[in-house]
Amino acid sequence: MRATDDRYRGEQAKFELAIRMIRHEARTGTIRYLTGLNDDRIRKLYTSYFKFGDEPVRRQRGRSPTRIAPLVRTPQRALESGVFANLLLANGLLSVDQQQPGPPLKHNVDLGHRFCECYETFNVLVPRSSLSFEWGWNLFVSMRRGDELGIARCDACSICYLFDVLSLPRSACPACLLFEQRGHVEPLAAAG
Repeated sequence: MRATDDRYRGEQAKFELAIRMIRHEARTGTIRYLTGLNDDRIRKLYTSYFKFGDEPVRRQRGRSPTRIAPLVRTPQRALESGVFANLLLANGLLSVDQQQPGPPLKHNVDLGHRFCECYETFNVLVPRSSLSFEWGWNLFVSMRRGDELGIARCDACSICYLFDVLSLPRSACPACLLFEQRGHVEPLAAAG
């Protein structure tokens, strides 16, 4: 009986994660990757719980985003991406030490729930963000690979921000750039 209970709990956790991810408009491929559920079951969950509900949930089509340039293209987006990356670091999903890449991603329901918690917290902290769930997942996977996105600390304002490691020269601190764009002359460190 115990083996059946454990199996049921595992299936229940997969379904709960899939429903949580559908609420965040995650793509079927991302849900499948984290839960191990097949595409048909994911579509049936959407139809059963969301298709005719009071709050419509859009289904994203196509492949998940893989480019990192939109994450750091503008100072505003770079700051938003930095906030999300810091939440991932604080929850142990990312490691600053590249020698310890973190837990495996595929079919990791616990990691999926923790990622959703980070995304939900991010939406509370940055309410009108342009960072969707799928772009957040792209940021997470790119940071785990460690070959395109890096984290830097600004000498002037001590903020941690993301930058494209392949672009030369390295982008300036997005917080300082926004501060300058809004008409302030002195850097953030001098103002605070």
